[in-house]
Amino acid sequence: MSSYNFQDLGRFLRRSFWGNRETNYRLSLKRLGVVLLAAAVYLPVELVIWISLGLDEIFFRGYRRVKVKEPVFIIGNPRSGTTFFHRLLSRDQENFISMKTWEIFLAPSVFLRKLIRGFAKIIRTLGIPLRGLLRRWERGLQEDNVFHKLRIRGPEEDEYLWIHIFSALKIWSFAAMLEETDRYIYYDSQMEPAGKKRMMDFYHACLQRHLYARRAEDVHYLAKNPNFSPMVDTLLKRYPGARFIYLVRNPLEAVSSHLSLKETEWQLLGNPLRAYASRDFILEASEHWYTYPLGRLEQLPREQYAVVKFEDLVENAHRTVTAVYRRLGLEMSEKYENILKLETRRARRHSSEHEYSLAEMGLSPEGMRDRFAGIFERFDYQLHQQDQKKDSV
Repeated sequence: MSSYNFQDLGRFLRRSFWGNRETNYRLSLKRLGVVLLAAAVYLPVELVIWISLGLDEIFFRGYRRVKVKEPVFIIGNPRSGTTFFHRLLSRDQENFISMKTWEIFLAPSVFLRKLIRGFAKIIRTLGIPLRGLLRRWERGLQEDNVFHKLRIRGPEEDEYLWIHIFSALKIWSFAAMLEETDRYIYYDSQMEPAGKKRMMDFYHACLQRHLYARRAEDVHYLAKNPNFSPMVDTLLKRYPGARFIYLVRNPLEAVSSHLSLKETEWQLLGNPLRAYASRDFILEASEHWYTYPLGRLEQLPREQYAVVKFEDLVENAHRTVTAVYRRLGLEMSEKYENILKLETRRARRHSSEHEYSLAEMGLSPEGMRDRFAGIFERFDYQLHQQDQKKDSV
């Protein structure tokens, strides 16, 4: 467990129980219940996972020889269509392979995956409709969550792998401990070299295990992580041939949607001092994640990155994805092209039930335009958003 960040775990526990009275993560009864429940789940699960990772070194050492060939990273600010784009590209199984939700959270090891698949096979042999049960469970999860439709067997953000070494931005942002987030928001410049190496070594080993378990070394590993936006240099150092797809969306919509999501998280997990207490955090992170990755990617060869407007993706997914493939030098099969045409029609019809108000958040269209002036000008965005806005896709 040399990769595990015990120091940060200790700091997290100290902040959770002591000296937090005037903070957004103050220890109310609700917060105490959340922390105790999280610990009751996290600690035994991680014990099993780390035992299984150790067993990989005994029974499946061949994973170490696997090469991760030119991975593709989908990045951009949260709420910019990265999830939709990831799920769209992951259906092209001739070019890409991604990690599924259950693999990320429960089975990053080869040993556990084989154990779980063997158990599932036994259940099916007994006549239990496992797929149907999972499908109904997923449907229930999606009905209860209007922000991010969770699919146990679908592709998910593999940044969650770093939860297994207690080194993810999501840990601190979910917990509202914003004083710990700067090194992740400005990852390339502020994360210490030892931390970068420890995290990337673990991440790389997880990708190797995934490709080894799936026997899929001849395709591109496809990852979608908005929180990878500030770590382009770090990813390039480990994967010089990596390709990037940056999703950009009107800041009026992306930033306010992200802020609304964070407000819901904080209210669910604790008792913040005021409404929309994460506003400055979201604005600062969003500003850097718009400017830094776009500037850094423009220094790469043209065929190594693509910038995609969310609005273009929703309007015509087929045309947008085709342009990305052409730019990155990828071949598109007739089968996948037909899938794209179908998804293009679906995307135009889709709209979520999530609504938010700029004024309620303490934001104004004019203020957002001034703060994100470069993005408004470069992508020709207008102040077209009404005060009450429905989120989409």
